[in-house]
Amino acid sequence: MLESQSVEFKRQYNNKVNKTLLAFLNIEGGVLYIGINDDGSVCGVDGDVDEMARKTATSFRDSITPDPSGYFSVETETRDEKFVIKITVERGSAVPYCFTAYGLVPQGVYVRVGSNTVMATREHIRQMIKDNGTGHFMTELSMEQNLTFNRAEKVFAEQEVKFGHQQKQSLGLMRPDGRYTNLALILSEQCPYSTKAAIFEGINKDKFKDRKEFTGSLFQQIDDVLAYLHVYNRLRGTFEGVYRIDHSDYPKIALREAYINALIHRNYYIEGSVLVSMFDNRLEFVSLGGVMPGVTHDLMLAGVSVTRNEKLAQIFYRLNIIEAFGTGIPRIYSVYEKSIAKPEIPVVDGGFLIRLPNLNHPANSAGTEHIAVGSNEYRLLAAFPNTCFNKEDAAHTLGISVSGAYKLLRRMKEQGKLNAHQSGKQWLYSAIPN
Repeated sequence: MLESQSVEFKRQYNNKVNKTLLAFLNIEGGVLYIGINDDGSVCGVDGDVDEMARKTATSFRDSITPDPSGYFSVETETRDEKFVIKITVERGSAVPYCFTAYGLVPQGVYVRVGSNTVMATREHIRQMIKDNGTGHFMTELSMEQNLTFNRAEKVFAEQEVKFGHQQKQSLGLMRPDGRYTNLALILSEQCPYSTKAAIFEGINKDKFKDRKEFTGSLFQQIDDVLAYLHVYNRLRGTFEGVYRIDHSDYPKIALREAYINALIHRNYYIEGSVLVSMFDNRLEFVSLGGVMPGVTHDLMLAGVSVTRNEKLAQIFYRLNIIEAFGTGIPRIYSVYEKSIAKPEIPVVDGGFLIRLPNLNHPANSAGTEHIAVGSNEYRLLAAFPNTCFNKEDAAHTLGISVSGAYKLLRRMKEQGKLNAHQSGKQWLYSAIPN
């Protein structure tokens, strides 16, 4: 018997034993003998062979993640009237296994190359994860296991949704063996994916006004990116009689839906950032991966959604970050319903682009001033035909400031289009039937 990819000899127990056993666990299994020289001659184990076998099994089991128990056995044999220890290892079902002290990095993962035990490269580790997965990024094992969830815990607490060990497993953030998935990775502070936002002067990319990269948990990026865009989302004031009505360059609903759509539908197998570019006349959101097969522009407008990252979408839905599956694109188009300029979703190789027109840019708003106020009134009455609402509800629906919404509501009340009554410290409004 000679050493091979599946057979290894050790004269005595040393720190290389566990590396070889780990390598067997990560490939197609193998057998390691303690008490046999490299040339196959038997030297035997000195001392208490049963105690040595027990210590060998304990050392291997306690140093590996996840628990390899059930995939290896240790027994003693007599060869040439000498005692040897035989450790038989099967390929584990949770490949890649690693040394707990190191994690899923080259120093922590070993494989067999011929009759040698070697460290796996990072690319090899990624490939093992992919080969042992389902082909869905979110459910695959994260190479980074030292994760923190400070922002996620805050978001879950604000929505009164539990975020304990059991919930992490049921939501898909953690596997039954206790290891984190890629879904957990992108919701953690260690998320390796970023968003790059840029504000350009004019209508091309010749000159920057400002640019910034946003990192951290996707929850943190959502807050930070939308806050950043809000700074540059200018208001244009128009007057209806003595009342000033403010109009944003971009409806807040459209901003939010377009950016969250980019996060949910991007292909996380591809390294790179979500790109947000604001020009004088438009705002563009680009995510990597392109439209899912079979999904056309008309189907998107109809609310048909084929979600690349369904588990992420489910969490966003549970936390009220999205209203429902497939509603994002229709909502974006709905807030531009009365505008001459419409959102665009042009075909882009390898990516998904949403382009929002600046409603206050002369090229997009010419000839629309006379319908701006009426459009808001129509949208408000259509949104709340039979229910009461307050000024904050109106502002959110129309994508305008609260003060602008209040002035619009007061004017509509004076024109006999709305009823108003006070409830506690706030005023509630309702449509007057025709």
